[in-house]
Amino acid sequence: MQRRTFLAVAVGTLLTPFVSVGAAADTKTLGIGTFRDGDPIHRGSGNLRISRDDNDPRRVELLGMQIVPGPNLFVYLVENEDPLFPEDVTAKFLSLGNLKSLTGDQSYDMPADVDLAEWGSVVVWCDTFKTAFAVASIEMPA
Repeated sequence: MQRRTFLAVAVGTLLTPFVSVGAAADTKTLGIGTFRDGDPIHRGSGNLRISRDDNDPRRVELLGMQIVPGPNLFVYLVENEDPLFPEDVTAKFLSLGNLKSLTGDQSYDMPADVDLAEWGSVVVWCDTFKTAFAVASIEMPA
């Protein structure tokens, strides 16, 4: 009898995080893109979505990311649409923070005062080696 009770409690506990609480907020996509390798050695892939919903600030979302390991990786908003050289990145950028994970989905808040029209790409940047690991040009959705 104790074993059945334990299993019921364990199953109930595991299911709890998947239960939806309330209605989902309307999410508006402000920008999209696809990550490409920074160069043949520093590689990354995945998708970019910049979004906003009724309850949260604007977010830069890196989706399905796969990045090769490297030190001091950051996520930058970059003015240049297609940065090919370190100077293209460092001329004008805004750091959104440290890369949270080499794989999977992750989200970064975009400051409220940032004008998205001033930025051309999102870059996963290695501050140690001053090189891009992944670059996604920001495209406005149709």
